[in-house]
Amino acid sequence: MTTIDPSVYEDPKISQTLAMLAEGKTKEEIVKHFGNKNWSTIDMYFRRKGFRWNGKTFEPRGEGGTDAVEEARFVQTKAAQIVRQLSQKYADIRQVAIKNGFSTIEEMGEYMKSQGYVWNSDINNYEYDENMAKKQRVQSKHTQGKASGKVEELPDEYRDLLAYLLDKKERLYELLEPQNSGTLPRYKFKGAKANKTLGLPTSLQTLLNDFSKEFNVTQRDIIEVALAEFFKKYGYEEQLNSVLQA
Repeated sequence: MTTIDPSVYEDPKISQTLAMLAEGKTKEEIVKHFGNKNWSTIDMYFRRKGFRWNGKTFEPRGEGGTDAVEEARFVQTKAAQIVRQLSQKYADIRQVAIKNGFSTIEEMGEYMKSQGYVWNSDINNYEYDENMAKKQRVQSKHTQGKASGKVEELPDEYRDLLAYLLDKKERLYELLEPQNSGTLPRYKFKGAKANKTLGLPTSLQTLLNDFSKEFNVTQRDIIEVALAEFFKKYGYEEQLNSVLQA
């Protein structure tokens, strides 16, 4: 038995994605259709709606579905990141809260509650609670309903801007939400491998080692991605593209 709300199928993105998957469309084709950055954005959207990926398509997540820690391995959200960090051996909840931008544990708890998670003292971690998630969605719709009356009072240009932002909300999620899930972008560089010795501060070396072990990626991959992202951000994207494999 599933706990998914049947009305979710009225969501155009849900219905269109399921239809395209049934037609045999690839993930890349679906991502391009919706104008998303990558497949993980669509995957995250479906998981928020109560679905899970079964290897071929999305299906409703049953009551006996994946637990939060397992689910967090595949979801790129701040809540999932918190669950991952708390699942680590000797995790310090206060440090996890601070690392994720919260002043107190209570503040982090309120955020997790707003995302549909509750604290489980048996496992010392948060777990996803569908009833809590439904309650939060109802509250959100109620708040939006109260605000909709005020929207009509806005000047036309502001209403147009609001409509535009709502239409691009998934893209905004991509830009605003942390993407530190360990699912790294991949860059294939031209040329043979060559060794280069760098002296790093011990604190940075510790972070490099921890991330490599936690997300099962090589230190070389981390450094290559970090350099590629740095070049893209600081005006060297054209030169970067010239050394990447097609």
